[in-house]
Amino acid sequence: MIPNVDSPRQRWWLAALTLFTFLFLLGSRSLNEPDEGRYAEIAREMIELGDWIVPHFWYVPHLDKPPLTYWTVAVSMSVFGQNEWAVRLPLALAGISGVWASYLFGCALGGRRVGLWSALVLQTSLLYFGMARMLTTDIILTQFMAWAVYFFWRSWRSLEDAEAKQKFFFAWHLAGWTAVALGFLTKGPIAFVIPLVCPLTLSIYRWHDVRRRKAVFGGLIAGLALFVVLVVPWFLAVFHRVPRAFDFMVYGQTVGHALGTTIRNRRGPLLYYFAILGVGFLPWTFLLGWLWRRAYWRSLASRQKDAWIMVISVLVALRFFGTGPGSNAPQPPGWTWRVCMLSPLVLMVVVPVLVPPLFGVFAPAGLKFQVAVGAAALGLSAWRGRRFSQDHCAVGAVVFALLNLQFIAANIPSLETRLKSNQTLKPLGAALRANYRSGDALVCWGRLPQGLPFYAHPVISSTNRPYLGGMPLNQVPFEFPGNRERFGDLVLPDELVLIQLLSGNQRVLVVAFSGTFDHFQHAVADQTLRLVARAGQWELISTR
Repeated sequence: MIPNVDSPRQRWWLAALTLFTFLFLLGSRSLNEPDEGRYAEIAREMIELGDWIVPHFWYVPHLDKPPLTYWTVAVSMSVFGQNEWAVRLPLALAGISGVWASYLFGCALGGRRVGLWSALVLQTSLLYFGMARMLTTDIILTQFMAWAVYFFWRSWRSLEDAEAKQKFFFAWHLAGWTAVALGFLTKGPIAFVIPLVCPLTLSIYRWHDVRRRKAVFGGLIAGLALFVVLVVPWFLAVFHRVPRAFDFMVYGQTVGHALGTTIRNRRGPLLYYFAILGVGFLPWTFLLGWLWRRAYWRSLASRQKDAWIMVISVLVALRFFGTGPGSNAPQPPGWTWRVCMLSPLVLMVVVPVLVPPLFGVFAPAGLKFQVAVGAAALGLSAWRGRRFSQDHCAVGAVVFALLNLQFIAANIPSLETRLKSNQTLKPLGAALRANYRSGDALVCWGRLPQGLPFYAHPVISSTNRPYLGGMPLNQVPFEFPGNRERFGDLVLPDELVLIQLLSGNQRVLVVAFSGTFDHFQHAVADQTLRLVARAGQWELISTR
């Protein structure tokens, strides 16, 4: 057992460890395509254009998502400058926020020991760590959902004492609705649906308790009113300013996502998501199956059964590190704990071995060092681990997981131009800035380099937009109604128009996907094309 869990010193150690987990090496990696580049560029254009209401991407409206993620990134860049650390700081803070919610929820369910381990399990999980360093809406949405669940739980528990605590029900309930509203402004209806399952499911579970059902219904009415006040103004402002925004956002995005007609990049079957959860919860995946044993369920107190119905975010800590009801239930065999402890070390050894053949590169020195450290720690831990207790294995899992995660963060920059469609465009942006001269024409051909303006500004700006061609006109940035017309003559209709542009007297720089240089160098009779730079799968081509 971990001693003196309630001591202030231990809580300070947890806070310091959490800050280290999410802030160390935060800005060491460049922005990857397409998501990080797109989100960062939208936030940058908010600052450049001074328009914080309508998100723009490549200087045309982009309304795929509500604006909260863009707002947080734009505020961070306004304070700390245009760099990767500032771009990812809101993600790190969201990760810390989610850990804090998990800690408080764990404390409420099983005391500070459960809260401590809830925080440790969450921040050492592979997927959660990755989300807190990848610029998407996911981690920001996740923290709001975590807070919504926690606040709804507190509101539900406040009804236990009808006289002393019921007055706090609406305060907690409205706090939950505030979190739902912020989640909606992050990623839309998914934030509205998932946390609300919690109080509704609990009401069904306790259907015989009329007083609770009435309280939840009253809270629902008040919460919906607060939700409308917080969410609707931004949507009304956008609908007023941008023609056809209502149809696109309501019918195209919300209804389309509900029907599955506009969901992209999710082609796997339903079991695919369970596989992601299994890998993403490493090194704690091997404990999940033990949560559903009947003996454990029967041993739980009433309020802990309520928590099971509501959420499983802290159940691993409650089940395996709690000291209250349920702690005497059958424990997993010792090998399960040793597997949890050793799995991060296995990843430290296996992943670097797989990287060279997957990406066609020689293993960087950092990966070789990682293999050496991981193999030594794996051998020593496997030898000594048979004598470890459950708590020793759990502490080892935390330490080795953090070591593995930070090794990943340290070594990814050496591979960031080898990640195929997910590579960074930072070297390409630097080459474009170095070679561009006033008066040059700029063309992006074959595929949209989504995050290029972030790294190429001011070469690409609101007053110096490039020609676009050779790319689908039903995808970003053309998918929003009217965007094709907003680009006007900047859209090149076919290869012949590009060839004419390349054959003219004006110097032309072309940012193109791999293979474009070979394709066009013989088609332009009056000019000699020059390959200025190659960055991963992208090329920078010049006419002179």
